Amino acid sequence: MKKSDIKFYNDVLINADLEFLKYQIKKRGVNLISDSGLQKLIDDSEAYVTLPADAPVFNTTLKPILVLYSLSDALRMLWMKRKEFGVQLSAMNTGSYAYGVPDVGHDHNFKDFEFEVYSAAYLNEYGVEATLPQNTDGNDIFYKNLEVQCKHPNGLTRDKVDKFLREFQRSLQNRQTYGVFGIALDDYLEFDDDTFPTDPTAYHQAYHTALQNHDTILQEVFDSTLPHCPRVLGVFSVNTYFSFTSSAGLVLNKTSNSVFCQRPNAKAVQEELQIQAYEILSVFNPKPSIRTY
Repeated sequence: MKKSDIKFYNDVLINADLEFLKYQIKKRGVNLISDSGLQKLIDDSEAYVTLPADAPVFNTTLKPILVLYSLSDALRMLWMKRKEFGVQLSAMNTGSYAYGVPDVGHDHNFKDFEFEVYSAAYLNEYGVEATLPQNTDGNDIFYKNLEVQCKHPNGLTRDKVDKFLREFQRSLQNRQTYGVFGIALDDYLEFDDDTFPTDPTAYHQAYHTALQNHDTILQEVFDSTLPHCPRVLGVFSVNTYFSFTSSAGLVLNKTSNSVFCQRPNAKAVQEELQIQAYEILSVFNPKPSIRTY
């Protein structure tokens, strides 16, 4: 595949997103760190722009511009909704932006905060006026009387999700509040330029297997963990993965889902809180499934 085959995101659009990202970084006084986080994303995206039209492009060549595409859109949504995100942008100075590649150093600040930005952006885009707190204490997003915790784990395991939910439940209990839990998932197929399947069918099969593994873990969480988290009124998930087609090449995809938790046996939860939770969850699934505990 050549660079000229990538039709949907040309150099003009990439430069526009780069300039917008740099504008927000400068406006918020973010000091970038060489070869890490935002700076690496910018450097890699600029390197792509300098490639001639007939240059061959690979999986790793395209990843930074696809991440740029998603991040700049989310920041643009928040900015036009007059929502502040300076702390979250600054926190993207460290960590790897490479979706689907576990970070050897376990430093995922970039993807953790990117998920917060993404979630807040789409909540606001669909009428849920959520805010990103401009401090590092407490939970990640606030909407009216609810708190939202966003986690982007380095690999999906039952133990990790259980730990996140227990900590979230404890924080809500301490403040006598209620909340919604969000989890970001990557496919973790770990293809490189040599192993990435240019056959769309082969990729689909590999991704489908990874998705089945995710679903098995999440089902266990819904069945065995959520019943013990009475202050968590729902869970949403966003799955980030790359797909390949012969016409468009490598594409960044984000699919989402959500579950609404009814808790009739717990201490009475005001209906207004349930409505607020459902408003959040319906952004990620217009008709959330309902689990009764």
